[in-house]
Amino acid sequence: MTDIIVAGGGFTGLAAALFLARRGHTVTVVERDGSPTGSSPDDNAQHWARPGAPQSHQSHLLLGRARRVLAEESPDVIDEFIARGIRQAPAVVGASCLDGEYFLMSRRLVAEAILRRIVEREPGVTILSRDAVVALAVNTLGDIPIATGVRLASGTVLTAPLIVDAGGRRSALPSWLAEVDARPPIDQTQECGFFYTTRYYRVRSGCTAPITRVPAAFALDYATVIAFGADNGTFSITATLSTRDPFRSRLRDPDCHTKFLKAVPMTAAWMAVGEPISDISTMSRIENRRRSLVDDDGPIVGGVVALGDAALHTNPTLGRGISLGFWHAQHLAEVAGTAFDNPTGFVQDFHNWTAENLAIWFDTQVATDAAGLARLEAGLRGERPPPSTDAMSRFQAAAFVCAQHDTVVGNAVASMVHLLKNPMEAFGDQAVVDRIQQYLATNPNLDRKPDVPNRQEFEKLIST
Repeated sequence: MTDIIVAGGGFTGLAAALFLARRGHTVTVVERDGSPTGSSPDDNAQHWARPGAPQSHQSHLLLGRARRVLAEESPDVIDEFIARGIRQAPAVVGASCLDGEYFLMSRRLVAEAILRRIVEREPGVTILSRDAVVALAVNTLGDIPIATGVRLASGTVLTAPLIVDAGGRRSALPSWLAEVDARPPIDQTQECGFFYTTRYYRVRSGCTAPITRVPAAFALDYATVIAFGADNGTFSITATLSTRDPFRSRLRDPDCHTKFLKAVPMTAAWMAVGEPISDISTMSRIENRRRSLVDDDGPIVGGVVALGDAALHTNPTLGRGISLGFWHAQHLAEVAGTAFDNPTGFVQDFHNWTAENLAIWFDTQVATDAAGLARLEAGLRGERPPPSTDAMSRFQAAAFVCAQHDTVVGNAVASMVHLLKNPMEAFGDQAVVDRIQQYLATNPNLDRKPDVPNRQEFEKLIST
């Protein structure tokens, strides 16, 4: 019998399997997509088909939290990442310097292929590729269904006392629960209203790419642009528009995409040193969603937990998904041994930890995205929203400005950006608060510089 079944072999599912196996559990991972293609990083990035992870060709980072988890759980993964050309850089923001903390830069499929191969050779782990969990097997003798295993698309039935849903944004968990007459999970969802385009580039011989700065997003009134370094001399540039922007389809055109990115000073510096190595990948229907398997009456199922994006996912702009998933997987590995004697209590306890440690990142992203969408909508009208009157929004905006020149504030902001401290912890030091409030007292408007290009120039640029 398998101790644990992990449904989904993306980053979070693979990390969970590795961490669990290294604590003595026997794990079966069920993944609908096939194994990595080819042996080189470019083969992995360009030819590995991952229809189950449609975001796989978008920009990704492994923030400081993800790198810390790997250092604690499996430092050999970091070593192999670096040996294969994945870049490691200090986890800083502006003037900060976080001793001993780093983040990792890679095309998603390059890093995922490395992790997949490490997990495939890990004793205690079996990966079933090109198959999928389609239903739960449960014991219904009590008040709520208790998982005893799963049924696969191939017809195979696997038994295990703990089922981990690592199915990501497209998790089928609600349908599994409905089929066994469980109460529905509690979902909180925010449609972000964003449309993404991403293209990868290689740094030309003799050139040096700009330093990747986190956060890497640069806001215009009507758009956001994001530039990340990646592995083996590559980098990505992403542009985000409102889904209501009538010009969004123009950015699918390589010439228009290039003209726009060359016109924005922040991305122009990257475009000056890079040659495109991929098509333009698009992504829409972006949402923030939090899913709970506990309602007002308690757990709705026993022996099942949702992990990473299946439990809580946010707009990818800040690059938090993999890092939150690794953190969640680490906690699962730490406590999984308690699941077998009390499957219902385990679901409750796992829910409590998730709410206490991860939910704040969802809540802050919801607030940030509401403001970001309002900015884009105003930009479509040729307007600029007035400075926020919300005290917390103003405080955080000022913190990011101060972080560029103030080491004390920079350290607080860097620890938050890299998910090493939540906002309350990061700004719990009165010295940090005083410096930010002093800045606000002399700079109350928090004005942004005029857009280059402005909306009128943008429309003209991509229409010709």
